Amino acid sequence: MNKRITFLSAIALITAAAMPALSSTSVDTRDIVHDVRGNPLTDARGNCVRTKWDNGADECGGVKQKVRDKLASVYFEFNSSKLTKKAKVTLDSLLKTIRNKKIQAVTIAGYADATGSDSYNLRLSEKRAQAVKAYLNGKGFKHANTDLRALGKSAASAKCKGLKAAKLHACMQEDRRVDIELNVVK
Repeated sequence: MNKRITFLSAIALITAAAMPALSSTSVDTRDIVHDVRGNPLTDARGNCVRTKWDNGADECGGVKQKVRDKLASVYFEFNSSKLTKKAKVTLDSLLKTIRNKKIQAVTIAGYADATGSDSYNLRLSEKRAQAVKAYLNGKGFKHANTDLRALGKSAASAKCKGLKAAKLHACMQEDRRVDIELNVVK
């Protein structure tokens, strides 16, 4: 009996060591949350719930998944939520691009630069996201599953130390934006 347990323990050890090499597929299913039956969990939009940031795979536990595409970013002037001419051109181009796509969900996320208080930047980023949504709605793009997000300066990443006034505002341009992401069925 003791030899049998040792033999089984050795096989289990070899199998455990070989499993990572055998399971190297394009999808790391360990990153996907499963229910007690082993089925992948999905959110309200049909996307797989993952334990960490999505690795970009379009499969989820063998189930075809919607792919989140960041299709456009529009930028704003300092301390403004008014769409610029360039932003409107970008949004018009986006509308042409998505004309024939099957869209499951839309996320419109507004951001602000690091200048100003957290509460002010949160309100400003919300106004920016609302301005983009209103423009898209005015052009006939109204989606029932639209998620509007105001992220304030939480994602501000511009490195502008030592700059003042106009140079500082120009440096922070990338942080004053709205990103439009779509869940498109592929």
